[in-house]
Amino acid sequence: MTGYEIAPFYKFGGMGDVMGSLPKALKEVSVDCRVVIPYYQEIREKFKERKIGEFFVHFGESEEEVSVYEGYFGSDRVVIYFLSNRPNLSHIKTHGRNKKIDQFAFFDLALAHFILWLKKHTGWTPSLVHCNDWHTALIPLILKKQVKLPIPTLLTIHNLSYQGWGSREVLNLLHLQDEDVKELKKNLPATEINVLGEGIMHATRVSTVSKTYAQEISHPNHKLISKYIQKRESSGTDGKITGILNGIDYGVWDPTSDPFITREFDRSNWKINKRKNKEDLLKKFNLPNLPVFCFVGRITTQKGLNIIVKTAKKLIDLDINIIILGSGEPNIEKSVKKIENRYPSNIKTIFSYNEELAHKIYAGSDFILIPSHFEPCGLIQMIAMRYGTLPIASNTGGLKDSIKNNSTGFLFEKDKTRPFIKAVKKALMVYKDSQRPSTKLVRGKYEIMVKRAMNTDFTWKKSAKKYKKLYLDIVSNSHFNNNGA
Repeated sequence: MTGYEIAPFYKFGGMGDVMGSLPKALKEVSVDCRVVIPYYQEIREKFKERKIGEFFVHFGESEEEVSVYEGYFGSDRVVIYFLSNRPNLSHIKTHGRNKKIDQFAFFDLALAHFILWLKKHTGWTPSLVHCNDWHTALIPLILKKQVKLPIPTLLTIHNLSYQGWGSREVLNLLHLQDEDVKELKKNLPATEINVLGEGIMHATRVSTVSKTYAQEISHPNHKLISKYIQKRESSGTDGKITGILNGIDYGVWDPTSDPFITREFDRSNWKINKRKNKEDLLKKFNLPNLPVFCFVGRITTQKGLNIIVKTAKKLIDLDINIIILGSGEPNIEKSVKKIENRYPSNIKTIFSYNEELAHKIYAGSDFILIPSHFEPCGLIQMIAMRYGTLPIASNTGGLKDSIKNNSTGFLFEKDKTRPFIKAVKKALMVYKDSQRPSTKLVRGKYEIMVKRAMNTDFTWKKSAKKYKKLYLDIVSNSHFNNNGA
């Protein structure tokens, strides 16, 4: 399994959590999953791993040395390999239009050659290579056309928004010919290549991180992906996208043993101890004793913070607190900061990612706002539900698959402000009804919903079994004659 990030070594987004959790769950269902990522300087400084060898790759006009380091993670000691090359793999190159494309083209090439090195020096060969997002999407192409290794591949799309547009010059760096490439961006200069598109075209199978998102992106009118799926099908390749919902790591997100929160709790004592966490949160941010709504995540267009900004006055008029934790696009942060300045007594923002504070917010909030315009899977709703914080979320992607409306949370029509406000009001009604004696039929619904949410199984075990089944299906139905482990 390979990608550009993995917790706890190097984490930028949700895929880091997936890469850090799924391999451990796979090992528990008897899959010998080994992980490969770049050996960034940030990892090198924190984790002193053991060097086990080196090899060379021909990239562009130069012969580049790649050093191999080995480590382990998790209680079951999952094997992880780090590929080191200081010119290309020390830092993620954020400046320059094609630098990232070239950097991960180098990594993908290095990984393909690493498989050969691994077989020669350890006797272990993978039966399948599981690639994640555009950063590793050139691996299927390189394995087929450059290294010519008969190993099937699975490409998992975590977020279709990031596709890796870049110069076709990267093909020269990889010593690939135009005829090796199945899809160039049409109606634009012939120098353009879509890296994720190439991965979709060349991978043995394609998957994504929820059933609903798989259906959404498989629609014939989906402008970002439909042409690649159609080309896969027309070439006789299985065009079906498999959707498997992500899970969360219960070793990290566990309110019964969380070292970051004020008072640990479970389903039997959550009412008392969750209140203690809420009191701590209110005190920390100097907020009044009102229902707490939070947002935790990346501050990007996808996450729908514009919905919160547009409805800020209506939300505050409902007598609630809002805590926003995350970082991302400066223009969106600026808009969010404006509503905090307008309502400083009830809205607090923290533009960074603070792991300890995230745990405290999940544990002390009553509701979490997730107004995403689209959401391939989403992890924050799962974490929040584990901590008894009910989600109010867009009815899309993995949110739809993981939240039962009016049972474990509240769903509303995405991109719409009126349904959003209506859902917030409904959540408040259910919450407030639980705070006072009542003879209404809805009395106790909030407590029931919280217990259902906390009781929902978001462990990786179910998903790992589905991935194992998919792996076996890919390997058994692949035309490759692979004698790997």
